[in-house]
Amino acid sequence: MGRPSKAPLWRRLLLVLAVLGLGWSLPARALTVVEQAQLTLALHGQATVQAPDAASAPQTVSLPYHWDQRQGAVDGEARFAFDLPVAHPSEPLALFVPRIGNSFRVTVNGHEVARFGAMPPGPYDDASFAPQYIVLPAPGSAAPQHVEVVIAAQAGRQGGLSPVVAGTEAEVLPVYESAEFWQVSGGRFIAIVSGVLGALSLMVWVRQREAIYLYYGVGELCWSLQTARVLFTHAPLPWPWWGVLPLAAFQAAVPLLCRFALAVVGQGNSRLGRLLGLMAWLAPVTAALGIGMPWLWLMPLWQGLSLLAALAMAVVVLRVAWRSTVLEHRLLGLAVLLIVVCAVRDVWVVRTSPQAYAMVPWIRFAWVGFAVSLAWVIAERMRKDGRAMAQMNASLEAELAERNAALEAVFAREREGEKARGALEERQRLTQDLHDGLGGQLVGLLRMTQQPGMALGDVTLHLRDAVDQLKLTVDAMHGCEGDVASALGSVRYRLGPRLQAAAIDLHWDVSDLPTMTGWSVRESHQMQMLLFEAFANMLAHSAASQAHLRARLVAAGGVDLADSPDGTHSPPVDTIEVTLRDNGRGFDAQARFAGKGLANMHARAAALGGTLSLRSRPGETSLCLLLPVPLPVPVPAAALSPLLPST
Repeated sequence: MGRPSKAPLWRRLLLVLAVLGLGWSLPARALTVVEQAQLTLALHGQATVQAPDAASAPQTVSLPYHWDQRQGAVDGEARFAFDLPVAHPSEPLALFVPRIGNSFRVTVNGHEVARFGAMPPGPYDDASFAPQYIVLPAPGSAAPQHVEVVIAAQAGRQGGLSPVVAGTEAEVLPVYESAEFWQVSGGRFIAIVSGVLGALSLMVWVRQREAIYLYYGVGELCWSLQTARVLFTHAPLPWPWWGVLPLAAFQAAVPLLCRFALAVVGQGNSRLGRLLGLMAWLAPVTAALGIGMPWLWLMPLWQGLSLLAALAMAVVVLRVAWRSTVLEHRLLGLAVLLIVVCAVRDVWVVRTSPQAYAMVPWIRFAWVGFAVSLAWVIAERMRKDGRAMAQMNASLEAELAERNAALEAVFAREREGEKARGALEERQRLTQDLHDGLGGQLVGLLRMTQQPGMALGDVTLHLRDAVDQLKLTVDAMHGCEGDVASALGSVRYRLGPRLQAAAIDLHWDVSDLPTMTGWSVRESHQMQMLLFEAFANMLAHSAASQAHLRARLVAAGGVDLADSPDGTHSPPVDTIEVTLRDNGRGFDAQARFAGKGLANMHARAAALGGTLSLRSRPGETSLCLLLPVPLPVPVPAAALSPLLPST
């Protein structure tokens, strides 16, 4: 069995620094650090036992055990067995595992005490980036506890097992909490800061369209995405997509932010800058090949290329910062120096240290200072841009005041002309309405009185029509432009007494109606005269006892075909539907309205841009007027552009 070691204090501190880099250290207590275990492998579902002496004996291996480095592009399971000494049989033990995964199962003396995910791991199972804290039951005796840790790993998912720290709960829990703080809480902080800075930079880029803000914004968002991977044990996307996406984000973030640094010092379009841009475009391709194929050798090759490009960028930026007197160049040089030193340290640890699997990279935390310094550079550039913009606004202020005065003069002339045209149109409308309506009625009455035997009731009826038309014409002069409900109310007010005198019970149902944009007094009067003629025909010929007028707004495509007298199709725009029904004797539409009356009504409906339909049978006559609601017409900017100052 694997022998846990009572490591001396200096070795435990060295282990801790290698495992978590910055954030936690083991207290000087009787903790047990398991650095060796007996390993049994099962690759591709075939049990493969590796032993130095006997084919059935497990192999002793050192921890950490990095699956991708030890097994390459192979899936499988690994069983690690070791014994834990018991100092206090009555106290429960606890295990702290910095990294374990992708899925795992832990047993003590044959009893399962912890499990995560399926065996083999499912597409959403990945515990390999979060520290684990496992409580073991109280031993009850001084006999060593036999612990088995079974992991299931997939190629490219960075599965494996780090050294295991064991002890009592009081000893292990503070170590775990410190590690979780740096690994999970620290990762959450970095992801939030990078995401906020990246979003702000992209918003600036949307306004100013300057490339440095695009490089920085996309780079920080990519860094935020790859850092957020440590926050998920159940991945939001299935494997391999959750492997490709964070890896592509990491591989794109480095060249993008390096190109941003070059752009700040005026070298963004150099050969090195263009190479970094090409690397950012190729990052998703290499990530897909490295994870999907999987070509695991491609990822360290790409990391080496990224490190060389970053070092070249650092040389350029530091050279400019050394010679420059601009504060932002010097601050950028310090940030670049810090992050390059941390990146070199991380690459060296990954390639040379046996504790690399459980390492928390320094660059994750150094990136905060780099991001803050770069954000300061952006703020400084924005301050300079704002100062230049203020100077430009001051120089344009006098010209703008002059243009505004000219614009106001033009608008004043336009308003006066519009008033004059409106008055002229109103006089022309009134003249035409009096000529066509009241004039025609009076001429007809004159002819009727000249005929022998003319009944007084017919003359009275025509006089009432003439008076009502005159009243509606006068009402229209008060103006209800576009207010369909008010125009309908005027018709009801003028004709209500005549309907009541004729013993016709009028049911009125008018809903809230929108304003008809672009309607003038003329359009409102056209609709009133159309309905007036319909009511006049009802009074003269229908012998009805009940009438019903309904007006409502129908959404585009929503006209009820059962309510449309001629079964017309639903219009493609919002429509005001005005329906008039009576229970009179009905008539033959082709015979009775073949003359001027129906033609006038259709002409008025067409002038309003609407349609008129009529349906009649004994006991029911219905008229339906459909008026499409005009869309608001925006004022074209080209009409005002000659009067506006150019920048």
